[in-house]
Formats: sequence, structure tokens, C-alpha cells
Amino acid sequence: MIIDFSVKNFRSLREESLFTMRADSSTSKSDNTFTVKLKDDNEIKLLKTSVIYGANGSGKSNFIKSLYALRWLITNSMDFKVGNDISCYEPFELDVNTKNDSVSYSITFILEKIKYDYKIEFKDSYIVSEILDYYPKGTSANLFKRFGRENDNKLDFVKVSFGKNLIDKRISKKVFDNQLYLSKFGSDEPHEQLTEIYKYFQDLEVWNALDSRDVNKLSKEISKKIANPSNNKFNSRLSKLIRIADTKIEKLSAKELKKDEFNLPDEIPDEIKNRFFEDNKLRTFAIHKLYDDKKEVGFTEFDLNKKESRGTKVLFALGGIILEALENGGVVIFDELDNSLHPKLCKFLIRLFNNSISNPNNAQLIFATHEVTLLDKDVFRKDQIWFTEKDKYGETELFSARDVEGLRDNTNFELWYRTGKFGGNPKIKEVEFIFE
Repeated sequence: MIIDFSVKNFRSLREESLFTMRADSSTSKSDNTFTVKLKDDNEIKLLKTSVIYGANGSGKSNFIKSLYALRWLITNSMDFKVGNDISCYEPFELDVNTKNDSVSYSITFILEKIKYDYKIEFKDSYIVSEILDYYPKGTSANLFKRFGRENDNKLDFVKVSFGKNLIDKRISKKVFDNQLYLSKFGSDEPHEQLTEIYKYFQDLEVWNALDSRDVNKLSKEISKKIANPSNNKFNSRLSKLIRIADTKIEKLSAKELKKDEFNLPDEIPDEIKNRFFEDNKLRTFAIHKLYDDKKEVGFTEFDLNKKESRGTKVLFALGGIILEALENGGVVIFDELDNSLHPKLCKFLIRLFNNSISNPNNAQLIFATHEVTLLDKDVFRKDQIWFTEKDKYGETELFSARDVEGLRDNTNFELWYRTGKFGGNPKIKEVEFIFE
């Protein structure tokens, strides 16, 4: 569960931008919140869903990308070689004072009823600092911390110091200066506590619904799951979700094709054939009713990727990962959730998170969108709504609707947004300005 996330000097987010899933004291729409009792007996009230609005180019996608970059760096930096640059280093480049400065992230989260704070700062080729604290008994205790090059003197590795709560002689205290220490515990060095924290970040789902590569990758993951007979319950729920969208699909199935079903030309090298087969052998099929002059006579199957609409394929991918999160708990983050999906269907997906029956494990959904009709006072509280706005210097401001004066939970959010009371709307010039 995410509590807070902040980012500084990443793309257009020059100044520190703080995003929080903490719920305010309002009793409105109590189903949209949940309370976690921590092991130290403290309680924290969190939101199940949050939405981010903003004009094109305002920076809302950059905020989602910052979450993706954090996850990517944790799950991949252990494979970095000495001297490799850190490819997700993308500082604010419209000011000479920041274009070579460090990028920083800070995230507060809950794992197994314990609160953690994880902070990293990095430049183009090395980690400046990395600190992991937690709160086992209500006060902060350090697990580990490391710092990079002093005075920019190049080192191949840095030493990690352990807090008194992590005294373990068996694990290494060194890491290359371009690698995150936390990354070691997912691929290189297992540890009872730190590996679970690594897995927390590995399990964060961050997807761009506009990116066909993301949708295809996600579709393959969902296809593998429904191809497994032990996941019949999941398959049944996903099939029902697809039917709700009025796709005329009765159910879904997935199976592996045989090599001879591809009919690839003989002149193609075997190595390429084998690679193509491994990438495409799993196919998902949509089962439709078959008719004879409007009389039902059976069923027929369509290849989902070849014969179904873009919207159906997006719903299969996004709906699948949403149902998985609802089943197991976790955090799902989307850029452009409304892509190719009807607004009513998007609203239904959001309500799944806000319902204790469909979301018994308090999974969280964070997403960015342009779809104004989702800005519904019957779906969201004001503390669930965020906006991005870019100033004349190209800097993004991220702010919450809870900070807008005069706004209440029963306010017509959509009307306020359309009339520009929140900002976040594109400032479109007149025709004459373009064609003068």
C-alpha cells in the first residue's frame, strides 16, 4: 500500500512534488477509504483510488513515468555493469541550474503492517544516496544507508552501512556506485526482510494504456494466467467483465499453438523461427455464439488479437491486471486509463476498487486521464482528485483538489473542471492566432 510519493527534478517536475494516498478526516464516501492498523498499534486511513487530471503536456504522464522509473531502477540496477549510465536519469532541462542536478524519489509504504520510508537520489552515472528506514515500534529506525561519490571522486563501489536493526554478517556491505543496494535482494542476494521489500516494488503495476507495447505485454501475462486450468475462477471473472462491456463475447480461452500451425516459409532460419514461435505460441480466443438465420446453433472462436476491437483488447489487458490486483491486493498505476474504453466502463472499473466486496484486500488504483465525465462526485471524494499544471517556464505543479478553497465533497467536480476553476485545462488559442 502506498502512503506518500514525492519526486524532484524529473522531467517537468522540477520542484519537489508530493502525492499522497492519505485520506482526510471527511466521513464522505467511507467505502472509498480503508484503515490499516500497524504493528506498532498506530492506525492510518488511506484512499483506495486517486485520479490525476491535466492538459496535454502538463506533466501528469511525467508523474506516472517517475513511479515507473523508480520501480525500473530497483528491479534492474543490479544488472548494471561498472561505468554504465543510469538511463532513467532525466532531469529538468529548461534551467541551467537543474539540467545536471540529481533526481530524487521518496516513497512511504506499508508492507506486512509495517511502515517504511525509502529515499534515493541519483545522477547520470551513480547513486548519490539511498536510505531505507522503517517503523517497527512507532519511531523511525534505519535498515541501511549508502552514499555515492564524495566530491565527485570516482569509485567503482561504495560501502553500505547497516542500522542496528539490520546487523547481518552474511550479506555484502558493498555495491557498485551505479546500483541500488535494494536491487541486490531480488536477483543476487536473498534476505528474509529486504527481499520482501524488493518484491513489493517488483509487484507494483505501472502501465501506459496508450502504449501498444505495454498493452501487448500485459495481454501476454493475462493470457498465461487464463491458460492455466487452476485459474478458472479468474478466467470466469474476466469473461464476465468482458461481457459487461457488451462485446457479445461469452467467455475466453487461451492455448498454445503447435509449430506446424504457423506455416512459416522454409527459407527463414530456424533460430528466427524458434524465437517467433516462443513469442507467439500462446493465443487467446474469444468465444462467440454461432447462429443459423438468427437461431443459436453453437459457438465459434475468434483470435482475440486478430478479430476483436482495440477496445476489447485493451479491456482484456487492463481488466485482467485489475482483477488480479483486486484478488491479491497491491497497487495498480495507469497512464490514460480511459484509452479505448467507454467512460461508463472506466467508471465501473474504478468502483470495483471502492467496493469492499470486490476489493477485500484493499488494492489501490492510481491513474491519469483526460476523460472529464469520470470526475464524478458520486465516485470520488475531493482528496482523491489531483491536477497538474505547467507554468510559462515549463515547470509542472502537482496539486490536490482538497487544497482548493470552497470545494466540498458534494461539489459538481466536472462542472468546476470544465469552467477552469481547478486549472488543469488546456489554454487553446483562437483560430486567428494560428493562421494570422
